[in-house]
Amino acid sequence: MAPAQFFSHLSAAHLLEAPLPARLRWDEVHVGVRPPDRAPRVAGVVGHRLAGLSGDPILVERLAVVSPADMWCQLGPSLDIDELIAVGDHLVRERGASGRWLNQRLPALCSLDDLGAALSGSRHLGAGALRAALPQIRAGSESPKETELRLAFVRAGLPEPVLNHELRDRWGRFIARLDLAYPAYRAAFEYDGRQHATDPGQFAKDVDRIHAVTRLGWSHDRFLAHHLQAGAAVAIDRARERLIAAGWRP
Repeated sequence: MAPAQFFSHLSAAHLLEAPLPARLRWDEVHVGVRPPDRAPRVAGVVGHRLAGLSGDPILVERLAVVSPADMWCQLGPSLDIDELIAVGDHLVRERGASGRWLNQRLPALCSLDDLGAALSGSRHLGAGALRAALPQIRAGSESPKETELRLAFVRAGLPEPVLNHELRDRWGRFIARLDLAYPAYRAAFEYDGRQHATDPGQFAKDVDRIHAVTRLGWSHDRFLAHHLQAGAAVAIDRARERLIAAGWRP
């Protein structure tokens, strides 16, 4: 990599750990430059001469990568609207740290304002999908399945949930972070991936956690992959029943 070059498009998305569909090809590396530099022309490399970028490249593990907001715009031609929303949710959420900083929250890779500025700053292929996705992105969703569940609820006419709501008892002690919560109705809905069933330690923690949540008078529903099939009809019906029972009126 020359000093003026940086990873872009799908390569940048991979380095930023964005959730991407399996159908996308990974046999080429995308490298960008700003004018007047010339895009690289090397076997196995797709070169891009990129004008009008909204931000400067960032460093990821000492690798130069196009700014997260510009990367999101570059995915416009490759992803559908819901996939763009999932990537956007990934970029604007706070993230968990590791090691001894496990309980700390790290800043988001970018903000909703950053995404909007990148989209309006220049012309983009797939601009229609990007414009449709932008107002549906939310800070707080911590996985693509959480995004999928949230979108299914809202599009079915359910209220907008609070994402990763911190539930505390009356003494202020932390009890749980709830994927999708309706504090006014004391209702929580969460998506559980396969690791929750295959890891005995995680399963035991989940059981204790659910008990702690319900002791505070909250209802709690867990959804698995099969509940999101057919447009998440099962999850939507169960959530609607819970909310109506708690006093919500459509």
